[in-house]
This record gives sequence, C-alpha cells and structure tokens, in this order.
Amino acid sequence: MSKLVFATFLVSLVVASTPAPSREQQFEYSKQAELDAEGNVYVSSDQGKLIWMANTKHCSEVGEANDHQTVGCRVVQDQEFGNTVPSLQLEIYRKGGHKEIIEPGGPILDWHFWKDGQQVAVSSRLGNGQVTYGLYDSAAARLIEKLAEPSEESLLPQWAKGQMQIQDESVPMTAALTEERTKWIAKVLRQISKIEPGMRRKDLHKVFTPEGGISTRTQRTYVHAECPYIKVNVRFKAENDESDGLSEGPDDVIESVSQPYLAWSVGD
Repeated sequence: MSKLVFATFLVSLVVASTPAPSREQQFEYSKQAELDAEGNVYVSSDQGKLIWMANTKHCSEVGEANDHQTVGCRVVQDQEFGNTVPSLQLEIYRKGGHKEIIEPGGPILDWHFWKDGQQVAVSSRLGNGQVTYGLYDSAAARLIEKLAEPSEESLLPQWAKGQMQIQDESVPMTAALTEERTKWIAKVLRQISKIEPGMRRKDLHKVFTPEGGISTRTQRTYVHAECPYIKVNVRFKAENDESDGLSEGPDDVIESVSQPYLAWSVGD
C-alpha cells in the first residue's frame, strides 16, 4: 500500500470514528429571545427552539435583557382602550418558556432590566399618589428592595435610575466644557443666520439634512448636520413643474426659514 493511500485511509478512519454532534447539541444555544415582524414574542427552549409567549396585542411595551434570553412585557390592561389605561402588571419571560408576573400595587410608570436580566426595576404610582421603586428577582418575581421617591432624582440608587437619567448624569460638566459648548452654539446660530430666502435647496444641504416625517416638496423640516435636535422649518418654491408636489429639486428656491428650535428626532 502506498504512503498516499495509507494516509488517506487513516484520515477516513478518523472522520468515520468521530461521533457527530447530536441535534440537541447543534441547536442548544443557537436561538435567542425574539420579537418578530408580526409582533410575536418568543423565548428559547433548552434545545434552542423558539417558544411563543405573547404578542403586542397583549404587551403595550416589550423589552429584552442584555442576556438575549429574558424578555419583559408591560401588559395591556384593557384590550379595548389599549395604552390609554395604565398597566398594572409586568410579565417576565425566560428561557425554557418560564413566565413570572410582577404586580407592584399600582400603575407602572417605568421599568427596565438590571444585572443583564437577573433583576428588573419597576417604578409605580400608588393610590395616594406616591411613587415607589421596586427591585425584583426576574426568576421568581420576588421583591428584593423597595423605596419611596426621594426628594431629588440624583439620590436614587443606580438600579432605580432610568436610562435617560443615567445618560444625563454621564455628561461631563466642567467650566471649560461649558465654554466650548457655548461657542459651538454660537457657531451654529451664525450658520443658520446665513440661510436666507432666495437661496437654493442645495445651499441648505451644506449645513442641514432633511428630517423624516410628513413633508412635501414645498415644506420640510431640516436638522443640523452636527446635532439632530436642532431644527428649522423651511418653505420652498419649486424651480419647475410645480404640479409635482413630491420630487424635491436641488434648485428649488427657499421662500422662508423658521427660527431654529429644539425637538426630539422624528422618523419616517
């Protein structure tokens, strides 16, 4: 037997004798919690298959923990009135199809996962109007810690703070940074003041970009290229073919520009 044939025989023998992974092994961790395009909420089974838990008719808000296996559902209290009725329940869905129900004792104001889904923080308003914060164990819906609303938000423990508050507190504040931010705002105001009636749409695009939402060829909201929260409303006169109310042209003429203002971003 030649060396080549003998080597090929050995490789074939090793491949044939190596046990193939079972189907359970192949798919054990191949699936994560999922919210599909139809609004169905799934978690993974121990074998890696999706288990249906709820849908967005049942949940007014769905959130996924960082472990990608735990999902929270703020339950719709009244199917007929939807989100207009405050929710009183938060359901937690976990790997394997487990479900826990958290009822804080009043309408739920806000909630978020903590420690990669091991815990969940819930703020609610009691009948006397007092806001309370509760930290729960996700696996058993057991209350770990509870506290009343402090005199200042900054006094809340980290687990009770919402994402927006954490972001706000993370912004560095120094005298030097405040001065730089003031200079930048002044620069932006000067840029906006240079946009005048009679200029073209293409001139506007040097400083601004179009925002999503409802618009026409003759009226659109623009956001500053360096900050999407700084906006102006602009009216145009079509360069040609005014009957076409949708197709924007780079040479459309600016008729008016509003004063700049601040607002949250708007999507299509």
